[in-house]
Amino acid sequence: MMLGPEIDEAQRAIVAILESMRVPYALGGAIAMSYHRYVRATRDIDFLILLPAVQVQAFADALNAAGFRMHDDNDQPVAVEVAPFVQSTRDLGLCRVWWKHVRVELFVPKVPLQDSVLKRRFRVEDGAAGVWVTTVEDLILLKMIFHRDKDLVDVRRLIAANRDTLDRAYVESWIPKTLTETAGRELRDMLQAAAT
Repeated sequence: MMLGPEIDEAQRAIVAILESMRVPYALGGAIAMSYHRYVRATRDIDFLILLPAVQVQAFADALNAAGFRMHDDNDQPVAVEVAPFVQSTRDLGLCRVWWKHVRVELFVPKVPLQDSVLKRRFRVEDGAAGVWVTTVEDLILLKMIFHRDKDLVDVRRLIAANRDTLDRAYVESWIPKTLTETAGRELRDMLQAAAT
């Protein structure tokens, strides 16, 4: 899928690193949504990665070699280093790196749903390069966990665009395990509205 040049280059660079290191990953966020018949603008890239602790240094080295940087407390670019990378993933469940002006959010599994995301991901061959993409059902559930206004808009549009192929039983099975009662009720209402 052709994105803006910088986003496309950053995505290809991260994917090349992850695949060369055999790190399981799944593309998420707005870019993944575009593989599910819903396109909206974005300036960042989201990946869920399963990076073993023994590979963190090699991963940081590969990011640095490819031109990725972290930002310090003054929002200045600095080399990707292991200690802040590990601290950020431990505290926030993600680490942010930048390639030129593109922010890349590297999430690590913190909840059981994210393990399922990595098991259910699917491969898209895109020209000379391929990418592992999060399923529409998992995108919907992840967006309901974050539950921001823009996420709710995304969920409605993803459901509408995929209503004929959506695995509703899978989504329903995760609602009590991952969502608050309110978010679960909202999602069930959205699923019901799309079915009628």
